[in-house]
Amino acid sequence: MFFSTVSAYAGNNTHHFVVKRGDSLSQYFSKLGLSNRLLVNLLFANKNNKKLNRLTIGHKLTIRLHNNRQFKSLTYQLNRKISLNIVLNGHYFSTIFNRQSKQMPSGLSTTVVNINHSFGIDAQKSGVGFSTINLIVKVFSWQLNFNTDLKKGDRFIIINDFGEKPAAIIYQSIVKNKSIEAFAYKNKHGHVDYFNRFGHSLSASFLRAPLKYKRVSSKFQLRRYHPILKTWRPHRAIDYAASYGTPVYSTANGVITTKGRKGALGKAIIIQHGFDYTTVYAHLSKYAKNLYKGKKVKKGQIIGYVGSTGRSTGAHLHYELHYKGKRRNPLTYKLPIQKSISYANLQDFKAKVSNILTSL
Repeated sequence: MFFSTVSAYAGNNTHHFVVKRGDSLSQYFSKLGLSNRLLVNLLFANKNNKKLNRLTIGHKLTIRLHNNRQFKSLTYQLNRKISLNIVLNGHYFSTIFNRQSKQMPSGLSTTVVNINHSFGIDAQKSGVGFSTINLIVKVFSWQLNFNTDLKKGDRFIIINDFGEKPAAIIYQSIVKNKSIEAFAYKNKHGHVDYFNRFGHSLSASFLRAPLKYKRVSSKFQLRRYHPILKTWRPHRAIDYAASYGTPVYSTANGVITTKGRKGALGKAIIIQHGFDYTTVYAHLSKYAKNLYKGKKVKKGQIIGYVGSTGRSTGAHLHYELHYKGKRRNPLTYKLPIQKSISYANLQDFKAKVSNILTSL
């Protein structure tokens, strides 16, 4: 009687339906093991929810469940321009209409998240699942600080198809009058990455070293004799010997999370790069001007100068690279590079991008 495509992924079960003759919401609920009591409460929670009593053949409906198979949210395509979103928050249902300014291409629909509180809270109220929320934060983490950059009135436009991941995500800043775009593209191995409209990834590459140095005075090693403490200890960093006052650069685009004295590290700066990477720059003599916690920095930007503050025997830079909280060897670890769509696939990608953009 009805068609269902089920896709399950971390923290989120999403069930897509295309309404066929004789279908009803109660059938869908029964198929997913959801109770009639829940259905009745949903329909009577808001007068607009009663539109679900009569589904239109050919229209699309999505039901999202938590991992424990409990109801999370529902999205129903009322017409080409408007979708009805119902989200269960605790014991209460929230009903939201998402309106499109133009007709979307066949197979695509949009969800708009308007920022009033925070992206996480507002996205959940719009019926966006946790898995998609985490994906969006990761995709935009090189471009946006979700704690400080988002302002009330900003919005995210999420363009969906029947895949597990959004076809495109567009952030629009009302205050700064700018936008950041991310379009999905699946490679020949079936892996999905996100790119801007020109086919370049939103992540950035790294410099191999953060300064012009004379030599590596201490390598990344699990057992090193400490010249001050006179004991054997791990050294999960690289020490670069350089003249006092040598400029130190941020190795990639990022956000300063720490600027100040850090015990044995002396004057230090810690920078978050995207979702997974962190770098540490220590024993600095001084900082570059106009730097502070939360400040965005660019790859190659001067952030400080070589010194010998903290527990140090001479002028050098102590440099650490962290990936997902674990220290990695900066000299050998395979650092990310900025990906681009191959020339052979670029025209196909741009055609899909154009199809989406002309419909917004």
